[in-house]
Amino acid sequence: MEKATRKYLAEVAKKAAQTPFHGYIEGKESNLEPIIRFFPKWTLREADGLWCAAFVYYCCREAGFEIPIRPDACKTCHLAGCIAWEELAQGDVKIGYHKGEEGFVPEAGDIVLYDRVFENKEHDHIGIVLENRGDMILAAEGNVNNVSELVERPKDEHIRAYIRIPDGYKYQRIIMDYQDFQAENLILHFVTEDDLAEVSRTWPADHHPLSDTKAREAIAYMRGNYEKNTKGSIRHLCLAVCGKERPGTIMGWCGLDGGRDPAEPEIFILLDEEYRNRGYGTQCVKELLRIAAEDYALPGVHGGCAKENIASARAMERGGMVQYGTEENGDPLFRFSAKESGVEADPYQRISLRGQDCRGHNAL
Repeated sequence: MEKATRKYLAEVAKKAAQTPFHGYIEGKESNLEPIIRFFPKWTLREADGLWCAAFVYYCCREAGFEIPIRPDACKTCHLAGCIAWEELAQGDVKIGYHKGEEGFVPEAGDIVLYDRVFENKEHDHIGIVLENRGDMILAAEGNVNNVSELVERPKDEHIRAYIRIPDGYKYQRIIMDYQDFQAENLILHFVTEDDLAEVSRTWPADHHPLSDTKAREAIAYMRGNYEKNTKGSIRHLCLAVCGKERPGTIMGWCGLDGGRDPAEPEIFILLDEEYRNRGYGTQCVKELLRIAAEDYALPGVHGGCAKENIASARAMERGGMVQYGTEENGDPLFRFSAKESGVEADPYQRISLRGQDCRGHNAL
């Protein structure tokens, strides 16, 4: 049978569950060596009673899927932890992530992530689907009372999500570069220590200029956080807005903030007053939407502004966003949909990850 397919993964998982693997139970020594060998810092004692996600990883590797123990998207831990599988699925555009309540129809070889099966907490268990049985699923699971088993479970609130790894999947590390983004007349620039004086002069704060110490802290904070942005998930992306004719002068700041929803972040643009009403805001919107859809594979971007801020509303509309509603106070709400715009990401594309930490409302 062809390897690195979900069908083969289901067969491997079924056989592994029936072995059975087990930790230290009933006076027996643990036989988890084949599973924990992928995690060299783990001992049999440390893994005892904590190996459900490691069982899934073992099955994936045995089935021929090439996945490192800690892909870049796994910020919390390696793939011996349940939450890491969610981070991988949400951070890799090639992997499907489907919430349990969405009505998704699971198939053999899908990974199933659970909440509150054994403990009252999220991400507490994981397994591999073997059969879809209407209102039930049959899954191969590790660490069911410290033993691997075939378990039938209902499709209820305990199913957090299904993860679908495509046949033939091979993990490809995101190649990060630091090349600036180019708009029509603008450069959206990743700041460095070379920009210290300009950051001090322009960084959003209660007073200007910032001290060199505070400016360095701002730059270090941006650079230290940029790796949180991955394909399919933006935590906070902040870029300095510079003119192509004067690339060393920061005209303002723009970016995407994923504080509410990393998959559909909010756009922000803060231009210094002398650069407003020149069309620069629209250029920023267009380029940020392109970055979101093409470079980060995001399905959408949200935006908003005060109802009196006509310039910001026009910039979002001209840049490609559509007003879909208003706040209770009448402030307009905008959204960009990558699917409706016809923009698709290249899952193998190089991406430029940038710094973050920029605050405020749109000021164009």
